[in-house]
Amino acid sequence: MLNFILIANPENRRVGFLQQALTHFNLPPATVVDYADLISGKQNLAQFNAPNTIIRFDSPEKNFDIDKAIIAAGFNVSDNGQHQRISPGEAMELEFDKGRILYPRQWYLGWRYLLQKWESQLTPLQGEFMNHPQDIAVMFDKPACHERFSRNHIPVPHSLGKIHNYEHLREQMQTQGIERVFVKLSHGSAASGVVAYRVNSRFESAITTVERVRENGETLLYNSRKISHYTRHEEIADIINILTAEGIQVEEWLPKAHLQGCGFDVRVVVINGEAQHIVVRLAKSPMTNLHLGNERGDTEEFLAKIGVENWEMMKQTCEQAAALFPNSLYCGVDLLILPDWKTHAILEINAFGDLLPGILWNGMDTYTSEVKAILGRDKGDKGDKGDKVDKVDKGDYSPIIH
Repeated sequence: MLNFILIANPENRRVGFLQQALTHFNLPPATVVDYADLISGKQNLAQFNAPNTIIRFDSPEKNFDIDKAIIAAGFNVSDNGQHQRISPGEAMELEFDKGRILYPRQWYLGWRYLLQKWESQLTPLQGEFMNHPQDIAVMFDKPACHERFSRNHIPVPHSLGKIHNYEHLREQMQTQGIERVFVKLSHGSAASGVVAYRVNSRFESAITTVERVRENGETLLYNSRKISHYTRHEEIADIINILTAEGIQVEEWLPKAHLQGCGFDVRVVVINGEAQHIVVRLAKSPMTNLHLGNERGDTEEFLAKIGVENWEMMKQTCEQAAALFPNSLYCGVDLLILPDWKTHAILEINAFGDLLPGILWNGMDTYTSEVKAILGRDKGDKGDKGDKVDKVDKGDYSPIIH
């Protein structure tokens, strides 16, 4: 009998979805390890290192105390970036300020450090990770993912390279002949710190989830579900300079195909090497995240419009992207389709991108499909995932967009 260990914030709804999936297969409920206990040292993963054990790290989201602890853990991690730093004591004294973007680079350094620490507690591993800690750390690093995809011929938007500040961004856009870009925090999630930026000889514009607030002579940045549109040079430069200090990924802003009168992209969940659950995300603004008030598109209409041949090609691209993380069972891939309905690119890959309530594939939600895949592996059914890894590593796939 398999024994599941779930590392999570116990109050998060993701926990319930996994427990329901285990119940579906008459498996005992997962043992839930609270991130708070693990970070504080009250619990150690070594006690769970045993054969037939499946270990799942789930998102540490929506818990400010955990965010503070992760930020604190990143203070002593060596890094030559220009990001803001805060001591562990100061981090633990931070007061909740809804939506405020706080120390994203230090948060990531802490998260990566903790994942490495927890992996070491399970070395040598006797059980199995659903998603390997090293893969999770990379999937939280947008520049690293983009580089990995490019190196392995996965179609992605053109990257402008490392950008140091607002003026450097303007310089690189002019040099590379690009008028529209997406500026993303290197380690942001849920559209945090995303700016759709346009500039030419006549005007500049920033459409963004970022709300800029001036308080006591200081600029504070907040994530907002209300999309803001900035056109003043001083405000745009201020926002981009603050984001750049924390590390950003800048990519060419590609046009989207339209469905139901809206631009859209597609979240594709790849499980055990197979593209399965999908959600079409419609948006009037450049950001398609559903929590911003955007709507799910009609999947049947989308599939009819895209055509079987094109969709098979796009699913293969998503599977090849996921195959670059061969030690992870699942991921969420964000797929952009251009107006010709054939050309496509991978925008992002998400370690915790499987939260799609109500979306079924072969009658199962994502969590149930993941557990089924593990049960299949336990019986010796490895599928063809290894073949897909080999195909990508050999460079057999031709990119559509460099």
